[in-house]
Amino acid sequence: MTVVSRIRLGASLLVAGLAALALPFEGRAQQGPSAPLSIAIPGEPADLVDRVVAVAGDSVILLSQLQTEMILAAAQGAEFPTDPEQLRLAAGEVLDQMINLQLLLQEAARDTTLSLDPELIDARVQSQIDAVQGQLGGALQLQTAVEADGMTMSEYRETLRTRIERDLMRQLFLQRRLQEAPPVALDDAEMRELFESQRASLQERPEIISIEQLVIPAVPPDSMWDKAKVEIDSLRARVMAGEDFSAVAEEASDDPGTQANGGDLGWFRRGLMVAEFDRVAFSLPDDQVSPPFRSAYGWHIMRVDRQRPGEVKARHILVQPSSGPDDIGSTIERAAEVIERIEAGETFDDLADEYGHEDRIPIRLPSISRDELNQLPQGYAEALADVAEGQMLEPFQVVVNTPHIAIVRVKEIREAGEFTFEDVRDQIRDRLSQQKSLDRIWQRLREESYVDIRF
Repeated sequence: MTVVSRIRLGASLLVAGLAALALPFEGRAQQGPSAPLSIAIPGEPADLVDRVVAVAGDSVILLSQLQTEMILAAAQGAEFPTDPEQLRLAAGEVLDQMINLQLLLQEAARDTTLSLDPELIDARVQSQIDAVQGQLGGALQLQTAVEADGMTMSEYRETLRTRIERDLMRQLFLQRRLQEAPPVALDDAEMRELFESQRASLQERPEIISIEQLVIPAVPPDSMWDKAKVEIDSLRARVMAGEDFSAVAEEASDDPGTQANGGDLGWFRRGLMVAEFDRVAFSLPDDQVSPPFRSAYGWHIMRVDRQRPGEVKARHILVQPSSGPDDIGSTIERAAEVIERIEAGETFDDLADEYGHEDRIPIRLPSISRDELNQLPQGYAEALADVAEGQMLEPFQVVVNTPHIAIVRVKEIREAGEFTFEDVRDQIRDRLSQQKSLDRIWQRLREESYVDIRF
């Protein structure tokens, strides 16, 4: 497998994130001591100023652009071969990816359903500038570096904005196309081939715990729901009287994920939120505040800021009904009943609907490493710190937006050791499936566009 193929299977410069945002002086700031400042491509005259190496649709790609892409790849950890023939082959693979990117951007520009949020772009630009300032030592050092590259700060900001817009549009386009892509057929042999090719680079597998669980909500009494309704009515009245929705959300919303951002939910498509959100969000006119509505999380009011085909950008304020010791205690009693029925032979699946287990919380977690326990909601790490295989744990409280009680049985404990194919089968399937879908996208783009490679 070539160096560029490994990049594609991991975090490809041309399909993942904002990997190629660095400007030349940013690249120098981030490079390690072994990262090259230039790459001489074998077979190209030493005195050549520049030339066209490919035409992709209505764009040309220059040799200098290809070299810059390879320098950025090297700065981010890619290792290119030293053998001249192999290095030129690797350069050809990078060029292929650059062609794919140009064709993708051209089609994305023609797709009128794709649009970017200017506020998001502004935030990304400022975040990138702040990061580079931190790397270089401050605003003055950044300005000096910008001027050394022959730009003003205004030109630098605009260049950065253009690159961020390009990468966000690329991500949005690919996300949309991958969602629409038909299923990909994979066979066991090709998955095993990828596993074997990557096996030597895999670190040792940590100790893994597999569990099955029911996580049931602690249900507040009706009086607490009524109290929450009174509060959401009061907050809506403040907004309708002229107070800023965002300011009220920052002050009073119980949603920890959006409170600091003024209740901003960002852009979302139908089906990504709970049904109550969809019903309100996709029927509410812009800039109007919804009547209070209830979901499993509490009482909400919502304002739609903007709409575009199939998507809305909205804000909300949440008031959750308070849960007290009595709610937790009664839920623990229900959990004890669940445990008795499981020990009598019923399964977690059998009891899930009856006891209010939420669909978004998995019943089975087949592989949790010790290092990952702290990434689970609060309560899991302590409960699973010292357990035995087959053990049914005492019910314990966790917080998944609202208080819940977890009922957990340890299915298996595997000691640390080498990864097996079965350990990573799902990740390999996901990776190969996505790569095959991407390959179909690239193939279609090339079949429908003019491509002339002069390398």
